[in-house]
Amino acid sequence: IGLITACSSNDEPKKVVYVEQETLILDRSSQDRAKTLTELGLAYYKLEKYNYAEDNLKRSLKLDNKNATTYQVFALIKQRSKKPDQAQHYFDKALKLEPDNFNILTAYAVFLYEEERHDEAVIEFKRIVNAPFYKKKWVAYSYLGLYDLENDEQRAAEIKFYKALQADSSYSLALFETAKIRYSKGEMMSARAYVERYFGSAGKTLDGLELAIKIETALQTYDLVEQYQLELTRNFPFSKAAEKIQHNY
Repeated sequence: IGLITACSSNDEPKKVVYVEQETLILDRSSQDRAKTLTELGLAYYKLEKYNYAEDNLKRSLKLDNKNATTYQVFALIKQRSKKPDQAQHYFDKALKLEPDNFNILTAYAVFLYEEERHDEAVIEFKRIVNAPFYKKKWVAYSYLGLYDLENDEQRAAEIKFYKALQADSSYSLALFETAKIRYSKGEMMSARAYVERYFGSAGKTLDGLELAIKIETALQTYDLVEQYQLELTRNFPFSKAAEKIQHNY
């Protein structure tokens, strides 16, 4: 399993798929069966079906309690569920088994950062970007960029986001933050290009639409301003931004 990123869906998994998967793993070795159950748990995690995810992960651990990824997915579930102590517990177990697994370490560093344990997170992110053979460094570079921004180091942050996009040109966090920086510097055409790339990666989010409206207003392309305003009010009708747009009309 590679670098785990979150996604969501409202589609309820069909029971027949679950039964077919279970049938497939009956004759495998315990370790292979455990790995398959962990992969099912990860799939349910991404669908935000945490009860199904935990059920598969628990079954996986009964077969193989030495799979670090199983503990990692447990940690991510607890992180999403706002249970940081339990998330820490599972991250500790995962990293004890595989201390040099940089996919797990990246997820753990993000957890530390989101818990505002920034000093600890930065140590881990720097360890990740300095790892000579690890290629998936875009998350670490991006969070180091966020840390630079918090410390009013905009130029250093921009360099970090650039490096993140060298590693993954579609990483939405780096695209969005770069668009914001370019807007703040008055580089509107560049800001537009980055926010359009962001839309291609993340879709028309509320924050993205708000930024696009600011950029197009500065460029005086009022047809695009109206288009983005319409999309914002349709897709996020109860947001403060939508209320402000409707009030101005």
